[in-house]
Amino acid sequence: MLPTLTVLPLAWLTLVAVAGASSPGSPDVVLARMRQAQSSLTTLTARLEQMKSYPQLGIEDPVERGYFYMSRTRAGATRVRMEIQEPETRILTVADGKYLLYQPRIKQAVEGKLSGGGKKGLFSGILTGSPGALEELERDYHAESSVETTLAGTNVIELRFTAQPNAAVYCQRIDLWVDLASWLPVQQSCHEANQSVITFTLGDIELNVPLEKDAFEVVLPSDVEKLRG
Repeated sequence: MLPTLTVLPLAWLTLVAVAGASSPGSPDVVLARMRQAQSSLTTLTARLEQMKSYPQLGIEDPVERGYFYMSRTRAGATRVRMEIQEPETRILTVADGKYLLYQPRIKQAVEGKLSGGGKKGLFSGILTGSPGALEELERDYHAESSVETTLAGTNVIELRFTAQPNAAVYCQRIDLWVDLASWLPVQQSCHEANQSVITFTLGDIELNVPLEKDAFEVVLPSDVEKLRG
């Protein structure tokens, strides 16, 4: 299962074809346009913010801030780096079906293989464009609604997906905000079974810009404890 930075989502939907007479703002049309936008996407960099809230208690964790990097190879493989810098540094990299979660403060790194996409992995796959995310979303969720709105001054369509009855999923509901200019997601939230909500937001997005070759590598100091996830 993919680890988290608090329960880290990390991020991109490769999604469905347009159904015949759908309206321009219907979920299937929006998702089809997202798929088209992603077809030419090779890299993405963005500022990220992550927050976990507990509506039933009326409290929120401190907002975590950092950066998000994604690269897609010619063969279609996706690499991701999500680096939280505030309030403390944590780095998650995903590549070749494996992940590394490094926490410098406690001098610990957890390595493992990705699994359990229908749980936390799906939420991450929505942002990263994991091919399995589409299949799992279609199988385990129902597109409940879509509405045009604004998010931080950006025109977006908000999509809501609710879990199918008896689906073995981590997020009971996924909300997705899609930029109407780029047709890429700029925010998503995961509603957990305990009613807490994880919200993940991208800003200052740059598409198809060159990335350093070592952008997805993490050099661990010799005194870091390595664990298997």
